[in-house]
Amino acid sequence: MAGISYNAQKNPYLGPAGSATMHCDAQASDASPMRGPGVPGPGQRWVTKEIKMGGACPTILVGEDNIVQVLCTKVVSSDGIALQPNVATLSADGTPIDDLNLPKGALLGGVYAYIDNANRMVLVDGTSTLIRVAHDAGGGNLHIDSRFDLSSVLRGDQIVGLTPDWQGRIWLASKNALTIVVDFERGMIRATKLQQFATTEVVDNSISSSPDGVNIITSHGIYQLHADEMGRPQISWSHSYDRGNHRKPGQLAWGSGASPTFFGPNGSDYVMLSDNADDQESVIVYRVADGKLIGSAKLFQPGKSGTENSMIGIGNTIIGASTYGYPYPKYPDGAGTSVPKSAPFAPGMERWDITEKGLVNVWKRDDVYSSAVPRYCAPDNIIYTCERGRGFLGIDPIFALAIDMETGETLHRVEQPGKAMIGSSDTLEMVGVIKDGVWWQGTISRILRISMGA
Repeated sequence: MAGISYNAQKNPYLGPAGSATMHCDAQASDASPMRGPGVPGPGQRWVTKEIKMGGACPTILVGEDNIVQVLCTKVVSSDGIALQPNVATLSADGTPIDDLNLPKGALLGGVYAYIDNANRMVLVDGTSTLIRVAHDAGGGNLHIDSRFDLSSVLRGDQIVGLTPDWQGRIWLASKNALTIVVDFERGMIRATKLQQFATTEVVDNSISSSPDGVNIITSHGIYQLHADEMGRPQISWSHSYDRGNHRKPGQLAWGSGASPTFFGPNGSDYVMLSDNADDQESVIVYRVADGKLIGSAKLFQPGKSGTENSMIGIGNTIIGASTYGYPYPKYPDGAGTSVPKSAPFAPGMERWDITEKGLVNVWKRDDVYSSAVPRYCAPDNIIYTCERGRGFLGIDPIFALAIDMETGETLHRVEQPGKAMIGSSDTLEMVGVIKDGVWWQGTISRILRISMGA
């Protein structure tokens, strides 16, 4: 059966669709127009190469020049507390080329970045400076190409997410829900605070953009924004959501655990979020043009329902994966104690389609323990993710999975080198990137390069 075609509009200020942002594109679709490793045929198998990085690698991106760019947080002390953000480049076969240390920021050194249309990694460092990191034609000579100081508006706050809009401006969201618009070329900066639903709203995940504007999810609400004629951020519409009464185990903050995702039959007709309702959370879909509610659906198992993962959105299809109870080794400062304090990792992956009757469940798996953000590759019609198995004394194996988009059936499953919780292959619900048949997956201390081999 034919797959669902990738149809997200290309942002002219980003690198290649599928590998320029943590969630594939500006829309955060977690869907890619590029093929993955595929399902092995006779005489074939998945081959994994381990690339030691010395720390967690939550952000792996690839530019038009096919240089792999990685944002890692290296452990530089035996107690694991002193963390060093680092940008590194790798060749197509995984050979390290160069690296550049950056000033320390928030948890994991600030995990969100993107590749722009000049193959530069754009991110905010620990000094509240928006930077563009460039390299030469071979991936070496990593250096900061340009800077923009944000300290005048941040004033002790920290940046969480950033994205370019379709006019080339860079939008940023801070932890304390400050929305910032930077016109890098003109040296202009504008800002406004999001507090429609509480005076203390916070942002915990990345932000997304489409031709119609930028979307930000706070701890209390979802906001669709646009820039006025002076470049100032303006709210187009907003809605509160059920944030529940507490943070759940397996989530890093109290509120929605997901980035907003634009999707739809025309590329970005809709935007969705997952809420944090106590017993069973929902996926909620709004029309981008006016904020009208399109529909909602309850997710995963009652009493074990929660996710920290951005969902796949492509055409009229949604794919979500549970992270309830995932045993993160460390939580962000200020996350607080979850309720309950801990819980077994709960499985769950399901597909929902938007139809004339509302959101309809197409398939539901209660046996997939997804331990990475799932990614759909349209040419394969396959969802790729990692799965945490159950081992002795919590030393769990990690598997790489290929799942059929149409049926939800597992097509291929291969154990990866190392074990979770002993410093090697724990994928920590991180995002990989897939380009030209190669799957690059970050772990707690290294990168797994998975490709088809004999």
